[in-house]
Amino acid sequence: MNSKWGNDMFVPMYLFFGGLSGGLFVVAVAADLIGIKLKQFENFSKITAVLCLPVLALAGAFIAFHLGKPERGILFPFFFKNYSSWLVIGGWSVGLAIPLVVSYAAMWHFRVNQTYRRIVGVIGMPLLGFVSFYTGLLLSGAMFVPLWSMKFLPYLFLNSGVLTGLAGSGLVYILYQAFFTQNVSQEAASVSEDSSKIISILGYAILVFIFIELVEIQIFMEYLASNPIKDDNSGLFIAPNGSEFVYEYVTNGPLSTWFWWGIIGLGLTLPLVIGLIELIFEKVIKTYINWVSGFKFASILVGGAILRFVIVWGGDVKAPLTMPP
Repeated sequence: MNSKWGNDMFVPMYLFFGGLSGGLFVVAVAADLIGIKLKQFENFSKITAVLCLPVLALAGAFIAFHLGKPERGILFPFFFKNYSSWLVIGGWSVGLAIPLVVSYAAMWHFRVNQTYRRIVGVIGMPLLGFVSFYTGLLLSGAMFVPLWSMKFLPYLFLNSGVLTGLAGSGLVYILYQAFFTQNVSQEAASVSEDSSKIISILGYAILVFIFIELVEIQIFMEYLASNPIKDDNSGLFIAPNGSEFVYEYVTNGPLSTWFWWGIIGLGLTLPLVIGLIELIFEKVIKTYINWVSGFKFASILVGGAILRFVIVWGGDVKAPLTMPP
């Protein structure tokens, strides 16, 4: 069963669904808090909280069955004892996140006191945010892979987790409105109006996070292109050698199509253009807003998955040894 782990989908999809689950929980709790003033956000928060459950389960399944002995991942408290390992730290963070995610969704389902529910949500928010952040730490802990930069990758994955969380929650909310609400009553017309308001606010948030991610990627690529080797005579490993090699590998080499067309094009630029069109021509496309927004959300999700694959594949380029003069 052993193979070159970067050649299968288990690790990239774990990174994607792990980041997505963290982003969904953050979005759900944020919407819950907004719902104190804007009641239309309550149903959106409930749907997103429930959606977080299967997504987190998928993340756990992908990483567990990537392991040579899956039972060790499932029974992580008994086997994961090396607390200096990011895999162990991540295992504990995901393990602790599961009861919080289940509790929060159950409180929505059984309509437990909203104050208690929001307290649980606020407690879980930083932990689930860390789950998205840690997916970058997991790779960057290798220290000898230029693309897996501890300086940039965790923040890139955190932002991407929230961005895909916004997109995933928006897409499922549109599908929920389409298949589980009636379109003939006055009450449904009010629901439709509330839905358009939520989709509009999501659109603004998505534009912000797309812009942040584009800036992060630009700075990250400039960092790699400059090959920032520092020697402080301490003997410690400061930055990986070979940064310019991986920059060429990603932007002009075998991964360039996936990087430019998948991440920059499909995952970021296209949703950015669609979002601006939604703002400028809101009245013109009002009839088709769900179709337009749904396509934008799906594009972001596909781009977020491609980002993880490219980052994992980029691990093929290792830091070359620096020969002494």
